Amino acid sequence: MNRILVGFFVAILVSTDVPGCAQETETPNDPISVVQENIKAMNNKDLDKAMATIDEQSASYEQTEQIAKRLFEIYELQYELDSVRVISKTDDEARVECVQTTKKVRGPAFRDNKIDFVHTLRKVDGNWKIYNSYVKKIDYLN
Repeated sequence: MNRILVGFFVAILVSTDVPGCAQETETPNDPISVVQENIKAMNNKDLDKAMATIDEQSASYEQTEQIAKRLFEIYELQYELDSVRVISKTDDEARVECVQTTKKVRGPAFRDNKIDFVHTLRKVDGNWKIYNSYVKKIDYLN
């Protein structure tokens, strides 16, 4: 699998549980909780829960689902959130900046990395969902 594609996908569906900050909710109601729920699902290889955090109106929704499914088949990856903060928020849209480290546990060639990215979340039926993400910087660790 193309390493750039894997890195891009990781940025689309990333975040993680921050020790002491995890919230167990079926429908996270704040942007940071959604990001945390997404990474928890990714670490657990739970496609349904991961996709439940993504806005179905996102242009990359179907591609994200296909790539996640394929990643789960090929790799076991560990996602860790180094930092997360809301950089802007209105009633309907929020931007969350994250720095995440992704490491391969098992699978074919993969470059462990640290990604600085921004998620844009939108409200869907009263719940925050990840609409899109853009990578600001990728540093490869190996």
